[in-house]
Amino acid sequence: MAFAIIAYIALPWFLILIGIQLEPNPPRPEITHGEFPFRLEYEINGERKVIQDTLICEFDGFGTNEARGKYRKWRERLSSGNERIALLKVNKTKEIFYAPGSANYYMGDLGNTEEYEPLFPNALFFEKESSGTNTGIIHADELFNKYHIRLISWDSIPPIKNNFK
Repeated sequence: MAFAIIAYIALPWFLILIGIQLEPNPPRPEITHGEFPFRLEYEINGERKVIQDTLICEFDGFGTNEARGKYRKWRERLSSGNERIALLKVNKTKEIFYAPGSANYYMGDLGNTEEYEPLFPNALFFEKESSGTNTGIIHADELFNKYHIRLISWDSIPPIKNNFK
């Protein structure tokens, strides 16, 4: 009886997994590496600051998930070695940062149904909690009123036009 219940619950997921694995990979990108210099100017407590760095995007093979099937994976990193574009360390567990956008966007790999929503002039927070980590958006008005941060300008190289073969 227990086997029948487990099979009833697990079988559909197992069949989805097999179906996805049998799918062909999506076409490979013609351009697999890109570097995108950027400049972020912001103000914190009335003091102007500038962060200049380069977002490096690289093709990272193919991934799978039950919602999209097989897809192209990209990884991104900052040339400075920093994990994030940090604006303010609020305390030991919370940090406010700016996200430049996804590697998919910069490498010209947004699907027909995907749209790119620029984050500017908003920011994100990263918070360590006992149950894991939490991230979310901080809108410009809250960013200024609560943390005295105002994003002034975001300049970066536009995304590439990529081909997939």
